[in-house]
Amino acid sequence: MSGGTSNLTVGGSGTVAGDLTVSGQLQASGVALPLVYPGRRAPYRDPSRIVTHFQSGHGWTTSGSVDGTSNLNDTTDFVKGTQSAKVVFTGNGNFDVSGLTSMDLTSKAIRFQVKVDDVSKLSQLNLRIGTGASNVFQWQTLATTATSKLYKSGEWTTVTVGWSDVHTGSGTMSLDSHRVPNTQTGFTFIRLQVIATGGNCTVHFQSVEIIDNVSATFPNGVVSLVFDDSWDSQYTLARPRLDQYGFRGTNYQIVERIGQAGRLTLPQLRSLQDDSGWEISGHAYTTAVHDSRLTSFTKRQVDDELRALRAWLVANGFNGDSFAYPGGQFEDTTDGFPIEQLVARYFSTGRTVLSGYGASTNVLSENFPPPRPMRLIALSGVSDASGGMGLVSNLVADGGELDTCKRLGSWLIITFHVLTTGSTGGDDGVITQTDFNTLIDAISSYGIPVLPVADVMRFYS
Repeated sequence: MSGGTSNLTVGGSGTVAGDLTVSGQLQASGVALPLVYPGRRAPYRDPSRIVTHFQSGHGWTTSGSVDGTSNLNDTTDFVKGTQSAKVVFTGNGNFDVSGLTSMDLTSKAIRFQVKVDDVSKLSQLNLRIGTGASNVFQWQTLATTATSKLYKSGEWTTVTVGWSDVHTGSGTMSLDSHRVPNTQTGFTFIRLQVIATGGNCTVHFQSVEIIDNVSATFPNGVVSLVFDDSWDSQYTLARPRLDQYGFRGTNYQIVERIGQAGRLTLPQLRSLQDDSGWEISGHAYTTAVHDSRLTSFTKRQVDDELRALRAWLVANGFNGDSFAYPGGQFEDTTDGFPIEQLVARYFSTGRTVLSGYGASTNVLSENFPPPRPMRLIALSGVSDASGGMGLVSNLVADGGELDTCKRLGSWLIITFHVLTTGSTGGDDGVITQTDFNTLIDAISSYGIPVLPVADVMRFYS
């Protein structure tokens, strides 16, 4: 054992009779030791019916704007079996199969796995299912924000879409005023459509599977109401309305802001957890990291931030096991390390603000079990300052997200920041008390259960 005023190195075994204070990282074999670990590990996959893993003889073909360098039997890049299918799209192209044995997708969801080499070249990635190219339902899957996309360049990404996410129907396939499809069975055709932009877009396809949708676990769907940034109005204005129905939220903390003017206090947080049953969990430890986003820091800095955040939660008796990415940005650190992998050291889920793809009529919701627990999809900007499904009037209407959640099954995660008894002032991070009450009352009227994020995840067991 050797050491100095700043470093202590133990070459073999060592004993510390008293206290040991470490201001930096505590490491073993060069790996920083977490102070605490996620409370629960959920299985990443549920049982499925495999449509294809794109092995030899898969029978899928290309059409439209596709480059001749595509390789539908690519044995150099795959994560299942011994090959995948690589398609190079030059514009609007298709990759599909017809003549399948008739599929019954009642109360089912479609899970597929793809890799996009460069997401900046991807304009759309759509799934179409029907009886032929002209008679299909379509799902648009490229959820985006100003800074993030559901797909990451060079990553094998698993996506699940259910009937609550369907965008349009064409030909003999249609949606009624509640966005319920006129049929959920008899399908013999699947198409994956890619629209490239700004050059060729290479997409690798690995699997298409059928799984149970949310309604297998939650027959009426499920809603999680989540609150960011530790605003005191979440306690003074949101909590009383949720208490009225026995609803429980998830509250994501910025530790440095606790106790500041206009922010939650430690006693309020304890009351939210102990008296109202909320999940108190993590968003950031420091204001600087929150405001600059995790993507502005190194792996070491992000790991230190997350470790301090989780340690604070545990030290203060908060049992939350969920994390919300500041600004919804989940990509990589400045030195190229995936932030999701760092978050997974300390929390069981990571929540984004990905939800939509530009449509005003509906958004993507989360599935259960979620295909990417560290990249949960959530709706944000619910306010009269928003448009589309950010407007409460649209959320609660026929064919809105609450309607499809109840009728078709989804896990709808809705994010809030500030509540006000006055005006939003054009800020989509602010929701009026009136609009908030309307939304909460509607959830109750639909009979949709409301659970904290961690409690939804516990249904894995």
